[in-house]
Amino acid sequence: MTIKARLLLILVGGILLLFGASFYSNQQLSEANASYNAEASITSYTSAWFGSLDGGYVNNLEVYDPTDGSFSNIDFWDFEKDPYTDGDTNPLHAAFRDGDEQSVSDFLDEVFLDAIDNETITFVTAYAANGQRYYCNSSLYLVGADPCSEDASPDYLDEFDDLFSAVGRGSTRRISLITDTTGELPVSVNDTMAFGLEMPADEASGESQTVGMIILGINIVDGLEMFAENFEIETAIAIQDDVITVYDYYEEELPEGLSGLIESDLSASRTEGYTYSTIVPELKHRVSSIPFSRETRASEVRLLIFDDQTELIEALEQSSFQNQLSFALVGGAILLVVFFITTVSFNRINSSILALEKIERGELEKTDENDYTLFTSDNDEVSRLQRSIEEYREHRIEAEAQRKERARRRDERDSIMFEKMSVLSQQLEGNARDMLVQEIMDMRDKLSSGNDEDKEQASIEMMSRAFSKMSEEVSTLIDARTQELVVARDEISSSIRYAAKLQKTLLPKSFPGDIDIEVEWRPRDLVGGDIYFIKDFPDRVYIAVVDCTGHGVPGAFLSIIARSHLDKAIREDGDQTAGEYLSEVNALLRATLSRADQSNTNEEGFDGGVCIYRRESRTLEFAGAKASLFNVDGKDASEVGGDRKSVGSSRIPDGFQYSTHYVNSPSGAFVMLTDGITDVMSPDERPVAFGRRRVLRILRDSKNATPSNIVKEIISSVDLYRGNAPLRDDLTLLAFSLEDPTQATENLAISGESKG
Repeated sequence: MTIKARLLLILVGGILLLFGASFYSNQQLSEANASYNAEASITSYTSAWFGSLDGGYVNNLEVYDPTDGSFSNIDFWDFEKDPYTDGDTNPLHAAFRDGDEQSVSDFLDEVFLDAIDNETITFVTAYAANGQRYYCNSSLYLVGADPCSEDASPDYLDEFDDLFSAVGRGSTRRISLITDTTGELPVSVNDTMAFGLEMPADEASGESQTVGMIILGINIVDGLEMFAENFEIETAIAIQDDVITVYDYYEEELPEGLSGLIESDLSASRTEGYTYSTIVPELKHRVSSIPFSRETRASEVRLLIFDDQTELIEALEQSSFQNQLSFALVGGAILLVVFFITTVSFNRINSSILALEKIERGELEKTDENDYTLFTSDNDEVSRLQRSIEEYREHRIEAEAQRKERARRRDERDSIMFEKMSVLSQQLEGNARDMLVQEIMDMRDKLSSGNDEDKEQASIEMMSRAFSKMSEEVSTLIDARTQELVVARDEISSSIRYAAKLQKTLLPKSFPGDIDIEVEWRPRDLVGGDIYFIKDFPDRVYIAVVDCTGHGVPGAFLSIIARSHLDKAIREDGDQTAGEYLSEVNALLRATLSRADQSNTNEEGFDGGVCIYRRESRTLEFAGAKASLFNVDGKDASEVGGDRKSVGSSRIPDGFQYSTHYVNSPSGAFVMLTDGITDVMSPDERPVAFGRRRVLRILRDSKNATPSNIVKEIISSVDLYRGNAPLRDDLTLLAFSLEDPTQATENLAISGESKG
């Protein structure tokens, strides 16, 4: 084996060994990073989710704690105080003791009804010591199994005696599962707090007894939705061997891939336990499993988190491929370099002699007649001479090559410049053209004679003149293009302003004479997606306020379609409720949008509400799509919520019917608005939305509840709240009254007729 072969063999072995060691090290590092990232994911998601649960619990449930709650609520649970009549004994405790179910219901309605209507609490139940349920009330928008249903099976009833005994020592917090025994509804998961009502057993013993237990619950679906949206993830709840998603609660189809992720979790939980975080490469997601709360075991209820890791996985795969490719290229390059060095290093005396003879003859080409020896030293006299001769020859070759390359590039450059300057000369007139032609001829003469230095100087001078002329031409072109852009911009602005005028023509020009109406319509841009609609018939009046998806020009186009369908859905005979009317508008809009989107996955539509006032029966009907109707009567104000389904959305089940709410003998003023008002943000470092509660507070505090005054007060409050912050969305506010608000009013009677 030759020395060169031996060196190459040793080098190949070293490269392969280095490649193997590096690959093993990268694998170990990747596994360590994956383990660290898994622990970090579990820690961060656990902290964020527990913080979300604790925040909702403190804000909505803990305020009712008999010992740690807000001061205003403590009197409700103190046996020696009567918060209702200022007596010496709490009548709620006595009602529990005496088995007065109706009184218990009346007292608890006074405490919790507003909170349930406002959705700060999902449900409230009360039990006597014998396990009899005295009270149960739940939110209108509850999803999953309803604890007040006859088919409900709350898990806290399985350990009722233990729970009832525990609340005698103080409040308890737990995650409660409510199962629908019919199997038609998914399990409802709730954050609950239970506490007991204590009263002395008798004067002799002085020992207290627990006469009743109250359980408060918050459905975690809304909190789970917000958690998933904030982190841009998908979530699910694993209850033993059953998995429930938000889509199950709303009876919606699971997104593509989510079913596979759930199956992957069920498989992983059998091998890795209940708390883990692992990446599923084939699905390109990280699957994390954490306990649902501090009070539950992960084996009973756990939270599944599915985080898209497509970019990370692709980046890791690409990085691994690039590392392997880099090692291969570097190894190959090293082998080639070593091969070349070993080959050249054995060229000695013969190559030196031949090279010297050629240099003497003026032949600078390298000879191929080289004789290679095996054992020589790079530091001996022959090698030193050889290096000197080779360096000299290479310097001569390089200098000659550079000279020829410069001359070739100069000739190519000069040819292009002559061509460009000739074109420029044809665009000139008179003396200017003659002067430029003469300059071209003079420079051609200089470039055709003299040495390299003279030719180079002449070429530089010609380039300078050419660039000067071309610069003038480019400046003229830029000025022309700039003027064209200004004209185009003015044309677009004019078109949008004309579109704004057209949109305003769709708004009502006049209002019914027997209804006092005041409107504030303020698009974010020149055009917007908000629109209000009024249709007057002899026996009835239609009033609608809608917020179409988007804003600006897209929102304006959709508002035109919505306006057309609002008009088209009206029946001439008037034999349709507000809910039926809104359902027909939904069917028309879905049909229109489905023609534009064959995949039937559109998210376009609108949120809003519609009122129908029937003059003969003096009845006001309301139906809403993610919108509410506000009423102010005297010093009181109330809110009627609509359905939580947008009109026109493909996510609405086929045949869905919107609910109709009736207001008999309507009095006072009524308010309809879009989320452009409630979503206005404060200009703080951490901005807060204006919200519906501020609207209700303004209505309650209104000194003069006329439509004009209501609109003025709400708009002025919104403008003051946002300060210098720009509007985030289109804004529409409509207030109307059906009679003189100064006359005596009756309580608002609202009944819901569910059709969906």
